[in-house]
Amino acid sequence: MKLKNAYAFEVSEGKIQPEKKDSLWEALRLPLVEPMIVAFTGGGGKTTAMFCLADELAGQGKRVIVTTSTHIFYPVDRIVAEAADWKTVSDFISGHKEYSSLAGWVLVTGLPAGEEKLKGMELSELEKLLSLCDVLLVEADGAKRLPIKIPAMREPVIPKGTYAVIGCMGLDCIGEPWEKKCFRHELAPQIFGSQTMKDRITPGDAVRILTSTNGTRKGAESMEYRILMNKADDELQLSSAREVAEDMGEQWAEYCAAACFKESGQDTKF
Repeated sequence: MKLKNAYAFEVSEGKIQPEKKDSLWEALRLPLVEPMIVAFTGGGGKTTAMFCLADELAGQGKRVIVTTSTHIFYPVDRIVAEAADWKTVSDFISGHKEYSSLAGWVLVTGLPAGEEKLKGMELSELEKLLSLCDVLLVEADGAKRLPIKIPAMREPVIPKGTYAVIGCMGLDCIGEPWEKKCFRHELAPQIFGSQTMKDRITPGDAVRILTSTNGTRKGAESMEYRILMNKADDELQLSSAREVAEDMGEQWAEYCAAACFKESGQDTKF
């Protein structure tokens, strides 16, 4: 999967509009602080967005390690250092001279976990990986491939020292039934309280989940926080993204981005 389009949301004369950007990193408007940990939480598109950012940063000459504090699918098209501790990863890098000769690179690490998945190492070891790279990207949440999520008590698993959290949502949840598109939808009362919820997820519902400290922003209260709406695959979905950003208002809109990705060789007219 490669980036097709990325958008930031601009506020002008009281109107909130998407503006196309050249990269996902630019759309997210994150400062680049080295070294830094960026964690991905929430629903759909975390893994795709994480690898997209990894490639963009490597293209800027940054050394990037990608891992998870939970589980991700084993990336068969990537170089993976299978490791349970940071020292094994350090030895892997030292033993592969291309990492010292390349200006920028991406390395994935974790342990095989069955079912074609990779699991993360203990947090105390994971956090030490930052000493080996410029940027450490961590998928810190799981959503069973559903587009939006409400976290349980021990979720997400954000490493100590994380600089920024990117909360993700797939736009294909808008207008769909809660039980079909929201992971842990039964936990909705912890966000909505006694408020009556409609049968289908509205843009306003998405806003509440994405900005709540009981929702996607959980654990990121003292960190840089960005909202990424994935699957802006056509004009209708981009319109949904704009509606979500409008419902957030000016306070949050500038921290939002939208993106769509394509398979290799896919048409890129939109």
